[in-house]
Amino acid sequence: MSDAKNSGRLPAFQFYPADWRKDPGVQSLDFETRGIWWEIICLLHESDERGVLLLNGQPMPEPALCRLLGLDNQKLTTALTTLLTYGVAKRRESDGAIYSKRMVADERLRQIRKEAGSKGGNPLLVKQNVTTPVKQKSTPSSSSSSSSSSSIKEELALPFASPEFSESWNKWIKYRKEIKKPITPTMAESQLKNLAAMGERRAIAMIENTIIKGWQGLREESEQSFFGSAPKKPKHPSCL
Repeated sequence: MSDAKNSGRLPAFQFYPADWRKDPGVQSLDFETRGIWWEIICLLHESDERGVLLLNGQPMPEPALCRLLGLDNQKLTTALTTLLTYGVAKRRESDGAIYSKRMVADERLRQIRKEAGSKGGNPLLVKQNVTTPVKQKSTPSSSSSSSSSSSIKEELALPFASPEFSESWNKWIKYRKEIKKPITPTMAESQLKNLAAMGERRAIAMIENTIIKGWQGLREESEQSFFGSAPKKPKHPSCL
């Protein structure tokens, strides 16, 4: 039953304006196609399998989608072709259903957190890589800082479900260990909250920029201050 995959209707869904505005695929669309995609997103949210465009458990036929959106067949076909070509929408290989990669990932993580919470666990401690079982290990008080840093990605939930952000965050943890400044769980939690407020693409850009520049704390190119550590003062202030 499809209801098993999507038990309960949610009245709302998370929307990240910064990600929407910075997504090159979305921003490459004309306003009409962008509006069509937004209407489809609303249908995806209400679908029996959230994030996948279904009708009674089957891929929604285009004639039905035309009627729901108030479009003729030619305009819908053109819009869907553009959405798929630009990578904004995806088509599932198993049955050809249209879906949103981001919404499917968010829903999958929500279900895992819900299940963890029903079993008495803390759903916020579920890691983003949902294909790998969560490992819970007791850390002795004498554990080294590097050991606690290596467990960060297992204990803290990342704010974004994409592989790109996960890879960038793991690079950041590795980089801090390489410069002998490992990230503590408390620091990681604070940084992840700050990154979540920035939006995914900006957060990834900040991490990459910090590593390239060799800074200790996360920082954007235009920032005067950054979080993670205090900026180093130049040894020769008079030099440019």
